[in-house]
Amino acid sequence: MKFGRAFAFFILTVLIVFASSCSVQGDNEETTTEAVTESTTLKDLSAAIDAFMNVTEEDSEDIGNGEEEESDSPTMYVPVSFTSPMTDEFTEKQATERITEEETTKEPTTATPERRTVKLTFGEGRTLTEIFKILDEYEVADFDELMKTAATYDYSYYPLVSKIPSDPNRCFKLEGYLFPSTYEFYINQKPQDAIGKFLRGGKANITEQMMAQASALGYTMDEVITIASIVEKEGANSNEIAKIAAVIYNRLEAGMKLQMDSSIYYIERHVKPYLTGDINRYNSYYNTYKCSALPAGPISNPGLRTIKAALNPADVDYLYFCHDENANYYYAATYDEHLENLKLAGIE
Repeated sequence: MKFGRAFAFFILTVLIVFASSCSVQGDNEETTTEAVTESTTLKDLSAAIDAFMNVTEEDSEDIGNGEEEESDSPTMYVPVSFTSPMTDEFTEKQATERITEEETTKEPTTATPERRTVKLTFGEGRTLTEIFKILDEYEVADFDELMKTAATYDYSYYPLVSKIPSDPNRCFKLEGYLFPSTYEFYINQKPQDAIGKFLRGGKANITEQMMAQASALGYTMDEVITIASIVEKEGANSNEIAKIAAVIYNRLEAGMKLQMDSSIYYIERHVKPYLTGDINRYNSYYNTYKCSALPAGPISNPGLRTIKAALNPADVDYLYFCHDENANYYYAATYDEHLENLKLAGIE
C-alpha cells in the first residue's frame, strides 16, 4: 500500500532526526556511548518499521480489493478518512451558503385568492332578457355586455346554434337556446363564457336522435324549439303540454294562424323595452295574431320535458284550447265547441 510506505518513511525520517538531535545533546555523556546508543536505536527502529510495513501491506490487500468479504472474525476493519478542521469548516460554510442561496432564489409563494362563485337555477320558459337580468343582478356579467355578446359572438361551433337560420326578422338569435338548468358561475365572468354554459346545457340534452325525430315530423329542430317555447308559455299544467303541442301542429297544417296570447306578451314585455329606434319592428313577425305561421323565432327557453312533448305531440284533432284560473284545460275541434269551452272556463 503506497500510503503505508510513505507514512512509514515519514516516521523513520522523524525518528532519525530526533535520534540525531539527541546525539548532539548531553555534553556529560561518553562519545562511544552515544554511538552505541544511536546504532542500537536505529537498528531497533529499522526492525520496527519493517514489521510495520509487513503488517500494513497484508492489511492493504484485504481492505483495498474493492469487495466486502464475510469473515468468522468479530473484528471489522473500518476505513477512516482524515479531514482537517479547515476542510470541515469550509465544507460547512459551503453548505450553509448553498442552502442560503437556494432559499434566496426560491420563488415566493403567495396564496391565490379563490374566485367567488354563485349557483343559479333557471326555470323552464324564462326569456333571454330575464336570464340576463338575473346574471346581472348576481354580478356574473353586465346585462348590456351579455346582450351585445349574444348578438355578435360567434357560437357556431355549437351544432344547434350553427343550424339557426339567418333571418333579419329574428330579434334575439339565441332566444330558445339558453337551456334551463342549474349552473355555477364565477362572479365577473366573461359574458361569452356565461352564455356558453347554457349552450353546453342544450348540447348535452338535445341529441342527434331528437333532431332526426324533428326531421321525421317535417320540421327543423329550430322550429320544434319555437313550438316548444310557445307550449312552455301556454302550458300552465304540465300534464297538458303534449295536447297543446298537438293543437299548434294541427293549426299549422290547416294553414291557420296560431293566435297565441303568449306571443303578444313576449313582444310587449321582453322585446320592446330593450330596443332602440323602431320598437315595433318585430311585431308582425312574432305576434301570432298577425304572422301566418310560426313566429320568427322562439319566445322563451323551453326545458327538456317540453321539447320532448313538442317532438311527441298527442294524437288528437283539436284546433282550439283554453283554460280556467285553476289550470283546467278545455279542448275543441270546432270553433263552436271552443265558444262553449270559453264559457266553461269563465272567460266569456
